[in-house]
Amino acid sequence: MNEAPTGAPVPEAEDDSRLRYNIKFAALVLVLLPVLIGLGFWQLWRSAEKAEVLALLEARRDADPVGIAAARFEDPAAIDRLQVELRGQYVEDRDFLLDNRMFGGRVGYELITPFRDDSGIVVLVNRGWLPAGRTREELPPIEPVTERLSLRGEIYVPQDRRQLQLYAASGWPKLVQTVDPPRMGSIAGIEVYPWLVRLQSGQPGVTEADWPAVNIQPERHEAYAAQWFLMAVALVAVFLFGGTNVLAWSRRKRKHGESR
Repeated sequence: MNEAPTGAPVPEAEDDSRLRYNIKFAALVLVLLPVLIGLGFWQLWRSAEKAEVLALLEARRDADPVGIAAARFEDPAAIDRLQVELRGQYVEDRDFLLDNRMFGGRVGYELITPFRDDSGIVVLVNRGWLPAGRTREELPPIEPVTERLSLRGEIYVPQDRRQLQLYAASGWPKLVQTVDPPRMGSIAGIEVYPWLVRLQSGQPGVTEADWPAVNIQPERHEAYAAQWFLMAVALVAVFLFGGTNVLAWSRRKRKHGESR
């Protein structure tokens, strides 16, 4: 039987009587854990904010409509989703197609047309969705509506404030990537109301339309918050079981207690 040579160091068993941890791993946890928890609470705050906004917008949707002349407030937040009633006519041959819009899983355009109200105000109205053609050059046909109409819709203050990008510059309809009523009115040669009106479906000249109150529901933010919190829990678990000797330490403590 071979024996260890005299003077050779004898490996010592790891001492599990003390709780040990990987200092680099611990430093990483100290950095990431507050971030993950903070992101979770931020999503909860966003959920509460969205719920408050949703309640306000739904209350405005349930209110009786007003004439567009009565909705000339300077603060956009005060009139966003306000119900309005328009009486007048569409302006012919001045249509815009808002590009890359999805509806029911299909790609297409949203049709935006100036509407001349009896008050003298010209409003850009969103008439709903149209399917895209087989090629980019094949724009959807737009049926003219020439009679006088009474329409109902809601004021929409666009959140996307990017500069208007104009395509198909020659002829009508014009293809655009964003909504900018003053700029679009300038292109059409008409002074227009500064905000868009999204028309309700089922009215003359209105195609398929479905206008959600908010893009992301409060429940989605709550789900995101749960994901961040679960990631924080997972990080702590990985650190405890992979970066410390907590299991061996706890077993030793338990055995020590039983031997007493």
